Amino acid sequence: MKKLALLLAAVGMVSAVAYAAPELTVTSIGQEIESENTSNGADLDEVTLYNRVGLAYGDWTFGLEAGKRWAINFDDTKDVHSINHRLQIDVWKKINEDLKLGFRYRGQREYDRYYARWDWNHGLLWSAGDVWYEANNESGVVGISAADYIKGEVYPIGFKYGTFKVGYFVEFHELVGSKEAEQKENYLEQQIRAYWTFYKGEKLTLSTEGRFTITADEDHNGKVAAGYRVYDDFGRNRLYIKANYAVNENLSVYGSYGYEMRDWKMEDGHKDDYTKKYWQDVIVGWSYKF
Repeated sequence: MKKLALLLAAVGMVSAVAYAAPELTVTSIGQEIESENTSNGADLDEVTLYNRVGLAYGDWTFGLEAGKRWAINFDDTKDVHSINHRLQIDVWKKINEDLKLGFRYRGQREYDRYYARWDWNHGLLWSAGDVWYEANNESGVVGISAADYIKGEVYPIGFKYGTFKVGYFVEFHELVGSKEAEQKENYLEQQIRAYWTFYKGEKLTLSTEGRFTITADEDHNGKVAAGYRVYDDFGRNRLYIKANYAVNENLSVYGSYGYEMRDWKMEDGHKDDYTKKYWQDVIVGWSYKF
């Protein structure tokens, strides 16, 4: 009910602005299907359908997203079931030619997140980031703690030249409030991420992305009885290949494939069960810009 009320409030806000200001316009609509799969999971661990709408009002831009997620196992045709949903609202404000600031709300079954965001570009340099408060719901989801966290995914600094850019990336989690035995108190992962558009034709654009973990560490409140694992140093490496095809000046179709290899570091006597050693991601979608 909380998420439904939030959605209705958001629609009401957009409607009110539209009534008072005819300049509010729909800038884009689109849909996307994403399939994520890890080893030793269902045939398709997560299949998510996203529906998106973009709007603009002067220097303000808005995004609305609704998603539905399923798990699918082809070994048993009856083993298709819904496992999650998503409601997301984005707001961005252009501050100057270099800087945008934003807010995001994301709600799923297991949490509600409230983001502060930025995107800065100046000459050869850039920086971007999301920092959010994650209110975890006591939903009984296996493996999901009910504790709240402050989390972030931040590019403190990056460099770009032509169609290539690279950035230093940091992901962090910090526990808020409760401090139970064995509870994860914090997490820190450092990566180098690189992006390159290596082909741009009249209609087709091809690009690639690489994510390379340097270190990953986490701390718990006391020794964890069953142990735990984190990514080993240089033990998480992901590559994407992406394609975008402009059907006409308004409509584009796109797709991407991502593959990640993982090596684990065992802590507190945890034994490697050799599961989830790789990850794959397939995305196909379309976007229509007005």
